Amino acid sequence: MQSLEILRPSRPMDCTATVLSSVDLTPTIKSIQLHLDRTEFSFLPGQSVWPKFERNGQTFSKIYSIASSPRVLPRLELCVSRVGWSSAYLQDLAVGQTISVRGPYGLLTLDRSPQRPRLYIAEGSGIAPFKSHIDWLYDQQFGYPVWLIQSNPETPDQLPYQAHWRSLQQRWPQFHYLEALNCRPESVLSTPALALAEWDIDICGVGDRAPQICDFVLARGANPGQVRSEKFFAF
Repeated sequence: MQSLEILRPSRPMDCTATVLSSVDLTPTIKSIQLHLDRTEFSFLPGQSVWPKFERNGQTFSKIYSIASSPRVLPRLELCVSRVGWSSAYLQDLAVGQTISVRGPYGLLTLDRSPQRPRLYIAEGSGIAPFKSHIDWLYDQQFGYPVWLIQSNPETPDQLPYQAHWRSLQQRWPQFHYLEALNCRPESVLSTPALALAEWDIDICGVGDRAPQICDFVLARGANPGQVRSEKFFAF
């Protein structure tokens, strides 16, 4: 029987986040663990926060997906790829430093246990919202199959959270992890005989790659009403 837990996010609020750890996942991607000062903050798996940055006397914000399950609040994880000045700022924060964040925001979310199998396709740091999904589904002991296909255009032979997914696959029979090493996820998706019309499919790709992957799964029989996609850019 599936969990009946229903999640409700808080309204967007300003928080102060303290860096607990900053760990390399690949040569360009880091996991940054934060502790929030607002215990009333809550979010849906797949939502994001807006860290605030100071640059040349001006304040800027950029959205980053939360990579952790709501179950670990007030701890919160960001998965940050070093591709521009804002991501470099975050990656270079030392343990104990603080940063202002506002959230939660975002629509590629779960608010309860789904009622169909789920397929996730992620590129690079686009894995972040899906890690939040998958970790929460594991917390729920979700009973339907969950498949993850992951690639990384930045360092194609190294995938963020690879050890985490391999371990999860050993501990959770419903979870299946396919590594798209040195190739695009479409190459790996051509292998398993999944009846995609029966699956909920979430896609997060870099720029124009998201609609390309979406077109690929639709051509393989996915139900358009059960496919969601999100693209991300970096600066």
